[in-house]
Amino acid sequence: MAPVGGVRSTTARSCAVQIFGSEEELVVPVTVSTRTLVVKELISQKTGVHVDDLKIMAKGGPFMRELRNTDEVRSQCWVKGVESFKRKRQPYAHPHAIIGAGHNGLRQALVFAENKDTNYVLFDRHDRVGGTSWLDHANKWSKVQTELGTYHLNYSEQCECPKGISPWPSRDELLAHFDQVCDEWGLRPHFKMSTDVQRYEVRSGEGGQSYRLSLRTSENGKNEDWETTVASLVMYPGNLTIPRREEYKGEDVFGGVVSYGMFDETDYGALTGKNVAIVGFGAFAVENIRTCCEHRSGKIYLVCRRKNLCMPRMVSWWINGSVFPVAAGDVLREMEDAYKMVGDDPWSYYAVRANESRSNVTIFQKARFGIGDIYFLSRYYGKSEVVIGTVKKLSESTMHLEDGRKLQDVQAILKLFGFVPDWAVDKFLQLKHLTGIWVNDDYRLGTMSEFPTVNAQRFGGTSLSPGAVSWCNMFYYFWGYPKDFEKMLASGMLVKHFPNMQKDEPGYVMDAQHGSQVLITIGGLCPQLAETMSRYDDRFKRSKQWGTHTLTQIQAIAEEDWFRYCKMFKDAGDDRPFPAYPYSKQRVHAMVDRQDREEHERLAKKGLLQA
Repeated sequence: MAPVGGVRSTTARSCAVQIFGSEEELVVPVTVSTRTLVVKELISQKTGVHVDDLKIMAKGGPFMRELRNTDEVRSQCWVKGVESFKRKRQPYAHPHAIIGAGHNGLRQALVFAENKDTNYVLFDRHDRVGGTSWLDHANKWSKVQTELGTYHLNYSEQCECPKGISPWPSRDELLAHFDQVCDEWGLRPHFKMSTDVQRYEVRSGEGGQSYRLSLRTSENGKNEDWETTVASLVMYPGNLTIPRREEYKGEDVFGGVVSYGMFDETDYGALTGKNVAIVGFGAFAVENIRTCCEHRSGKIYLVCRRKNLCMPRMVSWWINGSVFPVAAGDVLREMEDAYKMVGDDPWSYYAVRANESRSNVTIFQKARFGIGDIYFLSRYYGKSEVVIGTVKKLSESTMHLEDGRKLQDVQAILKLFGFVPDWAVDKFLQLKHLTGIWVNDDYRLGTMSEFPTVNAQRFGGTSLSPGAVSWCNMFYYFWGYPKDFEKMLASGMLVKHFPNMQKDEPGYVMDAQHGSQVLITIGGLCPQLAETMSRYDDRFKRSKQWGTHTLTQIQAIAEEDWFRYCKMFKDAGDDRPFPAYPYSKQRVHAMVDRQDREEHERLAKKGLLQA
């Protein structure tokens, strides 16, 4: 049966809505039969002004009259109740505080700068930017394992892709990039370096809730204690916080180097010609294989309880430049040739969970992927060997394993046990729980760290910048529009994350599965935020990845490195013909083209493809 009054016309037209007493105008696509209420709701959503506070006016002869909600909207209207179609942000009497001048903290400062917002201050206990990961834990031989294209501070639509930097920059190259961006954007006047934020107190007053910070600045051997008031607080502690340490029985009689393969503790030059046991199998352990090879060490034993999946360079680049997240099964299939070189099968690893047909695949791993071609090449040449076992004790030049095996003629041991989270972060934040990425349901208090695990059926990236730009924009958005946070909180759909004393898991660190669910939920509950975040979709990610180094450029550099290492092993006495680089330019092109095509077809069949 037709609706009362006949069938409504769906003919498209437009409605120009002008703010009463202003020249600011909004053109809305409507149909002939669109009611006034629909336009009010759109304006309400855009500005944050309640529908009931809006009046839509239209000319009726020489006079203006208010349209009822059920009236068909006119092609030219005026609206009362708003000052601007640009949504008004919540004003604050005090600056917003950022703790941490690593990648994430600097990206948060850049979000302020990109929005021409100067009301912020950044604190860091170091005397220069870079954060704990790059200033404390890395050493001069450390490099970015993922690619520069998705690990840099220029990751926004207002910045050009960085140029003139290696695809896998060293620590010092990366720190120079951080410094350059800070200077170009004029961020430093907002920085309080060499300053430790020790605690905060919640204050209430006429201007709303604020936070009183107690700080200590240490310069030239002198400490100065002081206080300041801030409107909000976001902390980026990172998950690479406390290195896990362990001492072995017999270290005093081992007679060789025993050190941690991070910081600047190890003199890698002293490892030349020496057999090295690397204990651990995280990303830092894989990096130390490269560093030991470059310093012409002897045999390298990678001693671990179980093998983690490592990823070839071009597979990581492919994932980080993907327009559609890459299926876990496809990731493994593209890694197969690298593993076959060393007589291994990635499908056999503990991290892989797959059905018989391998059509449903999940990769769940306690550590993030170590990324690097040298891992596979060193195993091919017999330079490195993976040893599954647990260290029991040491004796002179010998490592004894729990199962009775011995690694003899070992002159150096590098410990790389990974990192443990820091309960001091929970204590400082006064964290009872996280709601989403906010402390104790307070939109003014936030924290975020990169997830320390891998747990996915599809992979959209292996690098930091795409996630960081999302987190930083989320915090900034809700500081501006706290009513949207209240609506999101009232939905009850934001999951909470609690500290777990029994498992020694502070509340501020989320695993990959929980964290991914949180971020998806936030975007789904706030359409206006989703509109902001859509600027940083996978097509944008590809533009940054490929705009920094093209496929041809990065493949050529990776292949050049491959044969440089081959020559290094040949010079050490291995005369075998050089193995072909598993990821030719043609193969990488085919990986990209096939995945784009297949995912496009899959989503089109499901009606999920966006224009």
